[in-house]
Amino acid sequence: MFTNHFSGLVFHRFACTVIAIFALMGEPLAQAQSSTKLASNSATNTVGKVAVSVGEAKRVAPSGKTDLLQVGLTLSTGDKIVTGQDAVAILVFSDEGRISVRPDSELIIRHYEVDPKGVNTRIELELTKGTIRQISGNGSRSQPEKYRLNTPIAVIGVRGTDFLAKTSQGATEAFVHEGKIVVVANAPGCDLSAQTGCASFAMASAASGMSYVKLNQNGRVEQRAVMSGELEKLFGIELVQGAKNAVPASRANNVAEFRLPQGTKFVTDTIFAASNYKPEEAPTSNPTSTLPATSPDLTALAVVTPTAPTPPSQTVTQPLTPPVTPPVTPTIIQPVTPPPPAPLVWGRFANATALPTQFIVAYEQASLGRHVTVGELGEYALWRTNPAGRLDPSLKGEASFTLSNAEAMLVQPAGTSAAQVNSASLSVNFDRSTFAAGVSLSHQATGAVSLNVSGKVNEEGVFVGTNATERVAGALSLDGAKAGYLFSKDVSAGTLKGVTLWTRK
Repeated sequence: MFTNHFSGLVFHRFACTVIAIFALMGEPLAQAQSSTKLASNSATNTVGKVAVSVGEAKRVAPSGKTDLLQVGLTLSTGDKIVTGQDAVAILVFSDEGRISVRPDSELIIRHYEVDPKGVNTRIELELTKGTIRQISGNGSRSQPEKYRLNTPIAVIGVRGTDFLAKTSQGATEAFVHEGKIVVVANAPGCDLSAQTGCASFAMASAASGMSYVKLNQNGRVEQRAVMSGELEKLFGIELVQGAKNAVPASRANNVAEFRLPQGTKFVTDTIFAASNYKPEEAPTSNPTSTLPATSPDLTALAVVTPTAPTPPSQTVTQPLTPPVTPPVTPTIIQPVTPPPPAPLVWGRFANATALPTQFIVAYEQASLGRHVTVGELGEYALWRTNPAGRLDPSLKGEASFTLSNAEAMLVQPAGTSAAQVNSASLSVNFDRSTFAAGVSLSHQATGAVSLNVSGKVNEEGVFVGTNATERVAGALSLDGAKAGYLFSKDVSAGTLKGVTLWTRK
C-alpha cells in the first residue's frame, strides 16, 4: 500500500475548465449513469477474446453463467472478468485494444461497439474494483469521445491513450503512460453539457509530466508527477516502453498456444517469472543409471566334437578328424548413451518468428522435456529441464559465470532491429541468495548503453531484479552450473532488450 503524502491540489468548478473538459470528452458524462444497466442485445455480441490467463480468473456472463478464463475464450458485451489473488488476464478486443486485468480485480464490458464510419462507436467499461492497464484500440484512438471507463468514484475519458487505473472504496487513481486522460467525479447529476453537478475533475497528461491523479471519495483531487521507481508501489506494476506492441491481435493465436503455470508472477506487463516447484514433487533420491541392471550372457559358444560310428567289419579304420573350429570371441558393444539435453534453452512462443535472434530455438524443441522459468510474453521464454525441485543445497559461496551466448535488439514504434552486446557479467552469491548482472550494448540509434541490476535468487534458482528503467529476469540450472537471463532497458529511442546464456567458471 502506498503511504507517501501528497501536496495535492483541490480543483474548483471554473467554467472555462469545464468547457475544456467537455471538449475532450465530446459528450455528456451523464450517460455514465446508464452503465448500471447492461445492453439487452449483448448476449450474442462478440467483442474480443482472452489472450493470456494466469491464475484463478473467471468470466461471469450477464445470465450469471460462470466460466474459467481460458486462452482463446471469446468475450461479449456484458461479460464481467474477475481475477483472484496473483491472477492476471490480458484481453484483446476487436479493434486491437488491449486490457491487462491485474490481481483481485473486477471489470465489466458494458459496451464495445466500434463503427468504422465513426457514427455508432461506443466503448464503455466499468472497473468495480482493482487495477487495469488500458491500451486504446483503433476505436477509442480515432474517436476518444466515444470511450469511458466508469468506477464507483470517477469516470475516466481518454485521448490517446495508454494508462493505468486503480479503484477502491475510498479513491480512484490513474497514471498516464501515453496521451491524456480526464478524471471526473462519478456523481449523480454530473452533466457537462449543462456545466452543473461536476464538483471535482482533473486532467492528466504524459507530455506535461503531471501524469498521476487521485480522486478521493470526498471529492478531493491530488495530482502530481510520479517519481522514479514509484509506479510499482502505486499500482503494483511496472511499465515498459513499447509494451503496447507486446501482444498484438495478430499474434494472439501464438500466445494462445503457450500456457503459463499457476503461480506465475508478472514483473512487468510482459516479463514474467514462473513457479514450478511443489514440495511434494521434490525428488527423493538421485536418478539411477539408465544402464540395464544385468548384462546379457556373452559366454563363448562350446566347440562340439562328433563321435564316429563303429563299422560292422573287422577292418579298423582311422576315424576322421573333424576340422577344429577356433573359439569365437564375441564383440561386446557398449550401449551408446545420448548426450543429455541442454539444461537451459531459450525458446520462442509458438510461431513467433519475427525476432532478430539466432540461438532462440523453436517452441516445440525448447518445450520438449522442459518447463518454463522466465520469459517475455508473446516472444520467448527460458526453458529448464527437471524444474520440479530446489537448487542443490551444497551450492555455497559466490560464483562467477562466463558468457556463452547473447543477443539483443532495439524495439521502436517503427519496428525492431538488432543491437550489439559488447560485454556482459553475472555473479551469484549462494549464501545470500543474491545476484548481480550487467550488460554493455550499443545501437546506432542509442550509442553505447549499459545496464546494471541486482536482486534476489529464490529457492528454485529463479532470479528477478528491477529499477526505474532496467529489468533482469533469469534462472539457474539446479546444479548451479548454467544460467540464463533476459534483460531490458528503457531509453529515449525505445527499449533495448535481449537474452543471455552462461556457464559457471
